[in-house]
Amino acid sequence: MKLDPEQESILQGESGKAVALAMKTLISYGEVFGAKRLVPVKSCHLTGTFGIVMIKSYCLILERLVSEGARVKVLSTTNPRPGANLNIMNRFAFLKQARLERLLERLGATPNYSCVCYEDANVPSLGDCLGWAESSAVQYANSVLGARSNRNSALIDVCCAVTGYAPEFGYLLDENRRGQMLVKLKVKKMDASGLGFIIGQKAVGQVPVIEHFDFNRIELKNLGGAMAASGAVALFHVEGLTPEAPDLKSVFNGQPETTITITQEDLDSLRKKQPDIASSIVFGCPQMTFDETMELAKYFVGKRVKKPTWFCLVPDAKRRFEKTDLYQDVLRAGVKIYDFCPLGALTARLGNKHVLTPSGKLFYYLEGTDYGNMDDCLKACGVNP
Repeated sequence: MKLDPEQESILQGESGKAVALAMKTLISYGEVFGAKRLVPVKSCHLTGTFGIVMIKSYCLILERLVSEGARVKVLSTTNPRPGANLNIMNRFAFLKQARLERLLERLGATPNYSCVCYEDANVPSLGDCLGWAESSAVQYANSVLGARSNRNSALIDVCCAVTGYAPEFGYLLDENRRGQMLVKLKVKKMDASGLGFIIGQKAVGQVPVIEHFDFNRIELKNLGGAMAASGAVALFHVEGLTPEAPDLKSVFNGQPETTITITQEDLDSLRKKQPDIASSIVFGCPQMTFDETMELAKYFVGKRVKKPTWFCLVPDAKRRFEKTDLYQDVLRAGVKIYDFCPLGALTARLGNKHVLTPSGKLFYYLEGTDYGNMDDCLKACGVNP
């Protein structure tokens, strides 16, 4: 790999031994994937924000960086907190949460604590190169905003942040952003998260292109989050909607490699046949935005939930929501409102073995979860859509 003079100086230790090791790591990472150079990144998003009791090595690496005075070189936002104070099991499981957050603060990371960083805290522009981790955030940045990031891991994201560089391969290159799979729709009632889950299962690492459908921002968020979970898809296009797919001819390099059709029956097959057996209902994975919360909250006005119900919000969205009249309405309905990651909060639990969710992402990752579309989940809560 060819390095420029600044990169070479970092590798030789002029920014500290720990940052030099970070640069060496990026070079090795890039060489594995055939990268010929490192490119500057506009921002990073750090995924390692769960202070799990056994993450000794991760904390030691961060401690070494901050002890040498290393700081992030670019805007670097942080993934959600895991709900460490929810109960006694979580307090033990995430025993290192406070220590981890102190280290991230000393490193200069932005304490937004959200997987939906692209809503306000870290909004890239078309064509920006990024050093992001967190599958759903990478997915949205690539697909909806037209920025460029690979699906990086924890620690690779930190290496990008403290050096300001990422190896140029994968989705940073034009040739890897072309569509591969055409997705046709025969759907009467759209369920974007369910659609994303199914596409992910069928695409698995490819770049799908969905024929035109007028998805809104909330639907694109949940569509991509589910797709990234179920199929490791880091980039999708929607014909005539997303920035790199003005039409099918432009987004495909010739003809699609494969074509699939998703039907209403496919969407319905994901749904739990008896959603009323749910022990709880969870909304917000990826975390809900302010607009998403305001739309959902209307269904709970003057109602009372019949089962435990969670709203999991972007922290800033939660602060805004708390200032609205709808916030009090939702509290009176019996809904619990949180700003942490429901996956982290619910991974260790006693009972509550039938979590119902309209999130394809949470459905994929959390054991003991059933999927329902939004209508199913509202009915299970005891509020009719």
